[in-house]
Amino acid sequence: MKKNKLFVLFLFISFTTFVHAQQPAHTHISIDSRLYQAFDSGYLENLITENPFLLNRWNFYLDNSWYVADLPPEKDNGTLPVIQIDDLDNINIFLLEKEQHLKKDWDRARTYRIKNTDLVLVCEPGKNFTEKLNKHLNR
Repeated sequence: MKKNKLFVLFLFISFTTFVHAQQPAHTHISIDSRLYQAFDSGYLENLITENPFLLNRWNFYLDNSWYVADLPPEKDNGTLPVIQIDDLDNINIFLLEKEQHLKKDWDRARTYRIKNTDLVLVCEPGKNFTEKLNKHLNR
């Protein structure tokens, strides 16, 4: 009888160890400092354990959902929305979306003229960003 109890205990410990080993390690997830400019710190820190995938997605989004390009002459007809970017070397897309109400689109890029420059900010279509993210994650 003791051998059966010992065997059941061994199985239980083995099973719980196996299940725990299958859980993703959340301690390696970092929060990009630019996220703190657009989101509450408590919310971001909660994401480390509650929704680490979203946090990873947002970290990737910061640098991979947009690009800056020269203003194409054919687009320079005054119809593009104009946005203000004070530091082109340190763009925080979440802060721009929040403060200047940039719109996202699943199927097409959104283009914004950058005030006082001959440049545009191009926001990638959502489906393109998702493809980039999946490739980045080897999915």
